[in-house]
Amino acid sequence: MSYLAFSKRWANYLTVRTGLSHEKELVLTYVIEVLTLNLINIVAALMLGMLFGVLPGTATGIFIATLYRHTAGGAHSNSPWRCGIITITIYPLIALSAVKLSTLGKSYADILTASAIILGFVAMILLAPVDSPAAPIISPSRRKRLKISALIIMLTLSALLVVLSQITWDYARQLQMCIVVCIVWLSLMLTKQGHKLISFVDNIKLG
Repeated sequence: MSYLAFSKRWANYLTVRTGLSHEKELVLTYVIEVLTLNLINIVAALMLGMLFGVLPGTATGIFIATLYRHTAGGAHSNSPWRCGIITITIYPLIALSAVKLSTLGKSYADILTASAIILGFVAMILLAPVDSPAAPIISPSRRKRLKISALIIMLTLSALLVVLSQITWDYARQLQMCIVVCIVWLSLMLTKQGHKLISFVDNIKLG
C-alpha cells in the first residue's frame, strides 16, 4: 500500500524520536494516514453541507455514522480516496433528502420513522457486527459486545426519533428525517447489497 508523503514523514519522525521498530513504523504510518484522510473527509463533507445550507444535518449524519460504523461495521471501500468521495457526497445528500422529506405530513413522517426503526433493528440483530477481511472480528466475546453496543445505539436513536416526532421545535422534523435516512443508509451497508454497491464503486474506472 502506498502512503502520503505527509504520513511517511510524521511516522518516520515519531519512530526516530521513540525508537520504534520498522514494523511498528509501518503501523504508525497507516494510523496517521487513516486519521488524516478521515479528518479531510469530514471537513470537506461539512464544508459541502455548509455550501448547500444543510450543515446541521450533515454534521448529524456524520456523528451517527461514526457511532454506528464503530459498533455495527459495514461495507468498506478498498480505496481510501473512493471512501472519501462517498463520505463527502453521501452525508450532505442525506441532509438534503431530510429537508425534502421534512415537508411531508406528520403521518408520512411517522410511517418512514417506524419503517427505519424496524429496518435498523432487523439489520442489527441479524447482521451486526459486519467486519472486513482486513480487520476480522475473531473474538466471540468482542463480537457480542459490539452487537450489544450497536443495539444500544439503535435503541437510543429510536427513542430520539419518538421524541422528535412529538415536539414542535422548528428543526425537529428535519433532524428526525435526517436520522431516518441515516439509519436506512447505514443498515444497507450491513447487507450483501450494500457490499455490492461499494464493490461497484471500487470497480469504476477513473481513467
